[in-house]
Amino acid sequence: MLSYGYLLDLALILLSTKLLGIITKKFKMPQVVGALLAGLIFGPAMLNILKETNFIIQLSELGVILLMFSAGLDTDLKELKKTGKASFIIALFGVLIPLIGGFLVAHLFNDLDIMKGATINVLLQNIFIGVILTATSVSITVEA
Repeated sequence: MLSYGYLLDLALILLSTKLLGIITKKFKMPQVVGALLAGLIFGPAMLNILKETNFIIQLSELGVILLMFSAGLDTDLKELKKTGKASFIIALFGVLIPLIGGFLVAHLFNDLDIMKGATINVLLQNIFIGVILTATSVSITVEA
């Protein structure tokens, strides 16, 4: 028997992100904030209506590829060269702040002192959380 539950999931994702995107745009915020709110509301954090399925994982990977591709299409190298130093500094802080901040917050939640016997496994987990926050903040910045 064929299951078409993924179509309901897809419809809910598309409708909620569009609706919340329009609402956040009215508050002069990027539409991507609405998409993030839709994920929080319908995901396991709140209502738990949408669950992580193989379909949603594959769709999200495709979405990230399309987001990065569209960012590449919109990039003007001549304009980037004109703003050289300022853009480099902004990009550098856009990577370093989430990396260091994510590491420190993860460190606080793990409740371990690195200098007093924290294992390498916990240290790597904290670094990984910082890297994940960096990757997501860069893609959100590109979208915004």
